Amino acid sequence: MSDSTFGGENRSIAIERDALSSAIISGDGNRVVIYQYHTAQQIQSELLPVETNIGPNPYKGLLAFDEEDAERYFGREAQISRLWNVFRTLHEDVSQIRLLPILGPSGSGKSSLARAGLIPELARRPLPGKKQAQVTILVPGAHPLEALAGVLARVATQDLTPVAKTREFVDELQRINKTGAYDGLRRIADMLPQIAQSSLVVLVDQFEEVYSLCKNADERKAFIENLVDAAADHSARVSVIVTLRSDFLGETQRHPVLNQLVAQLGLIIPAMTADELQQAIAKPAELAGHPLDEATVNLLVQEAQGREGALPLLQFALTRIWEGLTQGIEPAVTLKQIGGVGGALAGEAQRIFDNLSPEEKEIARRIFLGLVQLGEGAKDTRRRAAFAGLVSHKDSPEQVKQVIGKFAARDVRLITLSSVPEAGETAEVTHEALFEHWRQLDQWLDSSRSDIRFGRRLEEAAKAWDEHERKEGSLWRPPDLDLLQRYHQRAGNDMTPLQLEFFYASVDAEEARKQAAIKAEKEQKRQRQLWIGALSTGFVFTTTIACFAIYQWQGSERGRIEQTALAAKSLLSADPLTSLVTAINLVGQSRSPLFSFPNQSLPSSVQDSLFSAVQNSREKNIFRIHNSSVNLVAISTDGQTIVSGGDDGKVRLWDSKGKQVTEWRGHQGDVNSVVISTDKRTIVSGGDDGKVRLWDSKGKQLAELRGHDHSVTSIAISTDKQTILILPTAKSRGILEESTNE
Repeated sequence: MSDSTFGGENRSIAIERDALSSAIISGDGNRVVIYQYHTAQQIQSELLPVETNIGPNPYKGLLAFDEEDAERYFGREAQISRLWNVFRTLHEDVSQIRLLPILGPSGSGKSSLARAGLIPELARRPLPGKKQAQVTILVPGAHPLEALAGVLARVATQDLTPVAKTREFVDELQRINKTGAYDGLRRIADMLPQIAQSSLVVLVDQFEEVYSLCKNADERKAFIENLVDAAADHSARVSVIVTLRSDFLGETQRHPVLNQLVAQLGLIIPAMTADELQQAIAKPAELAGHPLDEATVNLLVQEAQGREGALPLLQFALTRIWEGLTQGIEPAVTLKQIGGVGGALAGEAQRIFDNLSPEEKEIARRIFLGLVQLGEGAKDTRRRAAFAGLVSHKDSPEQVKQVIGKFAARDVRLITLSSVPEAGETAEVTHEALFEHWRQLDQWLDSSRSDIRFGRRLEEAAKAWDEHERKEGSLWRPPDLDLLQRYHQRAGNDMTPLQLEFFYASVDAEEARKQAAIKAEKEQKRQRQLWIGALSTGFVFTTTIACFAIYQWQGSERGRIEQTALAAKSLLSADPLTSLVTAINLVGQSRSPLFSFPNQSLPSSVQDSLFSAVQNSREKNIFRIHNSSVNLVAISTDGQTIVSGGDDGKVRLWDSKGKQVTEWRGHQGDVNSVVISTDKRTIVSGGDDGKVRLWDSKGKQLAELRGHDHSVTSIAISTDKQTILILPTAKSRGILEESTNE
């Protein structure tokens, strides 16, 4: 008598020892199944729970099909036959390594194809020249050697809990022979009952867990090399089948022999065709005696075909439809209620979320937002994120792992866990249908998109800072730091420990820079005070010397100016203009502060020379700049500024020495009139274009007055610059106009 486990329920099934050669012995994780194909229907009917009305649910939900589900596994007949033929080919040449990799993306149905398809097919059709094989099925988990040792121990002892034998087999699997090879699996297999007549098939389902969950590189190496060594042995007593997610193909490069086998022998599972989907949907319900209507079947085919990872979603929707039938609800109504194939998955996500505590719900929100790649002008997609990036500074890693585990459980698989060398533990949403159908996730995204984008930018900056030895140059400064401070105020609970360290380091560095600037300014002020004190000490001495030097220079300069004044006076009759210019120039020189200090009066010789030149000279000065006629000039009340306008359309500004200060062009045609305000700050000009323009003393136009149809010939401005009088030509009927300068 031996105990066996089916579907999680314990049943005692009598199997004679001499019937062992016709049995399939399989293990699922820490369980083993003694399975005979010809009794499958009988055992299945005993184990499945009896439901009211229409009978047990023939669909699997999010679970993969197992070997006991062979009778309700449809749509993959062609692929089952293909796998059987390839597996047979591997056994035709003893020099061939009998390892069959079954590859496909998550949700492609590779586990179901191996468990419910190929394994029962090997029971129905043993390989030519061989009896039915003994089959062990395991999922590696975090300790693949223990998982392998456990199923081997059950086969060897026919005991469901062979603890001692499992430990013995683990030690054997870890041993290296004289040639440096791990041959423990081959040696254990050679000792199994009936091995000479019934070979051993080891099915490693979800082989990617060797990389995603196993953290011990030595254990991983021993596990893989045991499989390859046993599969390569010429006795052909052991064959290996593995199912592997295609996104883990790169990980096999760590083990060259395995990588070559995957490349040469790997079979990629194609997506199901429309006909295959129709069989998978309709056949189980037909066998259960309650076929689905054609419209529902066609709608489900349409929703599932071409969708990545659609098979578990489809089975989950069918499970909900069957549950609705038990309550008298039509399939179309149920399908509408759950929101189609993807909607059923969203409902399961919401169910799990609703059962979380308030603290766990907040963690779940952070997890799912961290697993979304925001679409820029496109739909949102899933994002693989490192586990460390999903743990906020408020949460413990254990809390986050527990919450992720509830969404990543084998019977749910809403989140897929992985492990890669560069990022360590990672997680990602298994089915992007969640983004389309889970309203809770939509609400989180709608209220957090800008913060998610900023958080991702912060995450990259914090990583770069950490990877570059946390140098101050990698920290943020304003204005980025200002944005970070506001983000910390509203979303600080979502920041990871590294992001929080980066934030505080940036704040501290900025404060240190401010304090250093204040200190430097104080030091500069102290240095200026010392410098001023030093200057003051020598000021009296230098002033005395300077005064004496100035006195000597004044005497010499006074003599030179007096001689020049006499010469200018003597030129009055011959060249009055030159005499006048010289006299005016002497006045300017004699008014130099160094020359006139302390006596501010002009020398009598300069005064006499200037008076004589003014009285006897008709021309005061000549400004030869305009290229045409000068129509009007104006001079400021202090006589220091002269304004002129001419036919060249320009207005020019001069100083009293005849040096042009500036010129500006604005009029289209002749400038007929110019005037300057008493404070010399405003110049007004009028011309043939009928416009009056206001300028400042630097030539910038302040305003333009329009209204005249013809030339402006005369202008006046009030002393307060608020009113301008304009005299137009006779063509404007001689009207005197008044404008306000505003």
